[in-house]
Amino acid sequence: MNTKSFLPLLALFATSATLHAQTPPPPPPPIPVVLAPWEKTVTLPAEAAPYFRITLGTPVTGWVDTVKADIGSELKKGDVLAEVRAPELVAAHVARAEEARAAEQGVTGAMALLESTKAVATAAESEFTRLRQLSSAGTVTTKVGDESEARFAAAKAKVAEAEAGVASAKAEALAAAARATEAEVMLEYTRIVAPYDGRVVARQAEQGDFLATATEGAALFTFEQTDPLRVRLHVPEHAAALTKAGQAVTLKLGGREFKAELARVSGSLDPVTRTVTAEVDLSGSGLLPGTFGTATMTLAKLESAVLLPLSAVKTEADGSRYVLVTAETGEKKVPVTLHTVEGLKAVLTGDLVAGQMVLP
Repeated sequence: MNTKSFLPLLALFATSATLHAQTPPPPPPPIPVVLAPWEKTVTLPAEAAPYFRITLGTPVTGWVDTVKADIGSELKKGDVLAEVRAPELVAAHVARAEEARAAEQGVTGAMALLESTKAVATAAESEFTRLRQLSSAGTVTTKVGDESEARFAAAKAKVAEAEAGVASAKAEALAAAARATEAEVMLEYTRIVAPYDGRVVARQAEQGDFLATATEGAALFTFEQTDPLRVRLHVPEHAAALTKAGQAVTLKLGGREFKAELARVSGSLDPVTRTVTAEVDLSGSGLLPGTFGTATMTLAKLESAVLLPLSAVKTEADGSRYVLVTAETGEKKVPVTLHTVEGLKAVLTGDLVAGQMVLP
């Protein structure tokens, strides 16, 4: 066949391809409005930690006399973990207690002396009053009256001196009692006791250990309160502002699920991790401190919302948003509120009715 006979056919195909390329694609179909509840959740790593964790020790110098608790020991508040033998503190306690008793006896003696001088002063006053009357009547000489007045003045001076002695004795008694109390308190440091119900998780005390200084004796036991536990979450910055105390949270720890509430939120972003710390108080769980898991929180919730493509949301000059819905007369603007964006979808609320068709 002659090559020239193909030319009309090639021209025909080229013209058809050009016309096809110039035909615009059909517009995407309208999107029906579907209203449904919506919520925004976040799932974060969670770690169970002891409610309190402290180091128990003593500032006294002495020998570890008895060790009554070991790792894993479950103790009640006030239970003794260990006792330290400190002879110097015992001797000081005895001496200070004896000083306090002696000072109390000094107060008793001073009070007795005061009562005695008061009796003498009363008698001297009575004598002076009587002789002054007799001197005025001329029955006794003036000299006798003057002598009785001098004895009365001396007796009053003795009373004042005795009152000062009572005040001094009472002050010394108070000081001695304070020293005795201090010695008794120091003696209490020889007993390491549990400050609350909990468990011993580490023991550094050995029977017979010599505690030379407070620094060396400051870490005899590590003690934890394990019920309730603190479950800690580190909430990222994008969710931090929506995280509040009292917020519901679902914990999955140790293969179990717990419904709880946030007990506290730090309210400040860590400058390094850019997270806020939130805590849940979890009681009666039986979990071990250090257990890892997850925590799921609902950050926002809408009773009725619609998810539409971002391309369907239009913006007015004043920043307000709307969508176009089909109507009998063509298109109609419906104002909407954009709450958040999930991927390529916008979460909206507004005067939308289920079944309306939104133009993309």
